[in-house]
Amino acid sequence: MQTGLAGLVVGGAPTMAQTVGPPATFSQGQVPTRPASKPPAGANDGNNSAADAESKSVQTPTPGTVVIHINGRILTEVGGAWSSLDAGTFPNAGGNGGPAAATGRFELQPTSLTSYARIYTGLDAMAANGMRYGGAIEIRENFTGQTSTAASTGASGYSSSETLFVRRAFAYVAADSGGILRAGQGDGLISLYDDGVTTFQFLPSNNLQGGDIQDVMPSNVTVPFAFLSGSGNEYANTKLVYLSPQFAGIDVGVQWAPNTSNGFGTGASATGSTPGCPVAGSGCPGLSSSPVPGDGARALNQTAVGVRYRGSAGPVDVLAYGVYEFSGHTAATGPPVATGSAAQRASDSGTGRFDGLSFGNAGIALTYAGLTIGGNWIGGAVNGQGALRPSGGADLQGWLVGASYKAGPFTVGGSFESIDSQGAPQLVGISQRHEIGVDVGASYVVAPGLVGWIEYLYQQRHQGGFNFAAGSAVSDAGAYNDVKGQGLQIGTTIFW
Repeated sequence: MQTGLAGLVVGGAPTMAQTVGPPATFSQGQVPTRPASKPPAGANDGNNSAADAESKSVQTPTPGTVVIHINGRILTEVGGAWSSLDAGTFPNAGGNGGPAAATGRFELQPTSLTSYARIYTGLDAMAANGMRYGGAIEIRENFTGQTSTAASTGASGYSSSETLFVRRAFAYVAADSGGILRAGQGDGLISLYDDGVTTFQFLPSNNLQGGDIQDVMPSNVTVPFAFLSGSGNEYANTKLVYLSPQFAGIDVGVQWAPNTSNGFGTGASATGSTPGCPVAGSGCPGLSSSPVPGDGARALNQTAVGVRYRGSAGPVDVLAYGVYEFSGHTAATGPPVATGSAAQRASDSGTGRFDGLSFGNAGIALTYAGLTIGGNWIGGAVNGQGALRPSGGADLQGWLVGASYKAGPFTVGGSFESIDSQGAPQLVGISQRHEIGVDVGASYVVAPGLVGWIEYLYQQRHQGGFNFAAGSAVSDAGAYNDVKGQGLQIGTTIFW
């Protein structure tokens, strides 16, 4: 459909001839269309993710035109989840929206019914000389805990707290012969190169990458996705990313971010959950030095370089990439805490000293006749999901392997992850963390704009001397050193 503005194409639909007669009673702006073959994964599309534009779910513009697209999805799921932290005598300090209370026994029901909505909108354009440019926005919704009273279930107030927020927002300029430059809150090299392929994120729920089964478990039992691809800790800070044109299937890239936030945070006011920055202080995103324990864990000048290959070897399609990422960190000017001391075990930041990022990430996927096998590796000076390694702590070593098979509308597969890292900064020189996860599932595109799936997930975390229930290396440190969780979920996604 073309609007009254010359050269403006909405959604890429062809121009429709107008007939003389009374107007139709359709809602204004209604556009009949055929949805993409799979739900939109985010704000990224074939126009803004590589130097060479590729028409996927969004049409590629022609010279002198712009394409405006509004995509979205509504996801609903039903399932059950069971974990080591579902029931127990835990201290309740008023978290999760509940009132403070004395220590007592709490239990969670295993069943859940969940839903969420996401909106992806943007503009892709092409100048008369062939230069491409545009931008994209991804909007999500928040979820909070719930408080009930004798007079109300709290459901009305709960829904009112589900505010919208911007998850991605970036602009880009590109040319087939010059590459693509992206600026803003968006994906870095790891997410753009992998695109969920070598990490086997083939279900709408994201599988092991912060998947929806994890989201209905107590958060202390879930394994952070160390491989970074598609995770908010990889894409949610403001950065510059350049990807070169492809030569013989190979392209190279570089990214840079001054810190792990957005520069506008420097002038932000305090909120209920975040500090403000009226003067240089611990709440400022661009903090370069600080006497406050824990501020040394902030990354500065986060930089990455990488190379990717996309091609084929006979009948086998190949995706392979490698990225090296490094950074500085906020200088800790406060007094150090002695390694192995009681003060180290009592502080969330341990000794208060951290090292800059210095790690590698690589992935490979081979596809033949619908069958994909592959894996992903990450290792070096990094901790958890993109966090700085505490000084003197162990390097992270993580690997993931998987396989999937796609036949028409049907996809089935599974993956396994194993991650060894320092874990708790309080336990440098004392113990390290080991985590594993298994995910299997299948999906089926029932009709245009409708996909259903089923998924099973198992995860386990262990660190000697760390209480995962209390999140502490001091409070009853011999308890809950090993926690497990598993879940089964059936879901559907409506997408456009």
